[in-house]
Amino acid sequence: MRFDGELDAGDTSFENDLLAAASSGARAVVVDMRRVSFVDSAVVRALVVAHRTLTSTGGWLRVVYTHHLIRRVIDLCGLSELLPQYSSIESALRGTVAALPATESALQQNRR
Repeated sequence: MRFDGELDAGDTSFENDLLAAASSGARAVVVDMRRVSFVDSAVVRALVVAHRTLTSTGGWLRVVYTHHLIRRVIDLCGLSELLPQYSSIESALRGTVAALPATESALQQNRR
């Protein structure tokens, strides 16, 4: 699934498409958000609901994004472990999480 632009609570198509994919019986869903420049908490909530739906049946959801603001929102929500960053579709399919920059890695270590 690929999305573009800014995603927020007013964009119900994102949530509807995501939840339909998660509920379709699929075992794996990769959400490509490399062309997304903004998300709000409603988008993060939809990702969490889709993640829970898929993992409850043994599947998985992986999110591909590169924009620092998306990472920031996910981190602020405390969901960086549940929704780790994948830098490409290929890395998401392999399960290879993107490396954190050194400063962010140190910050996350201090939070634990």
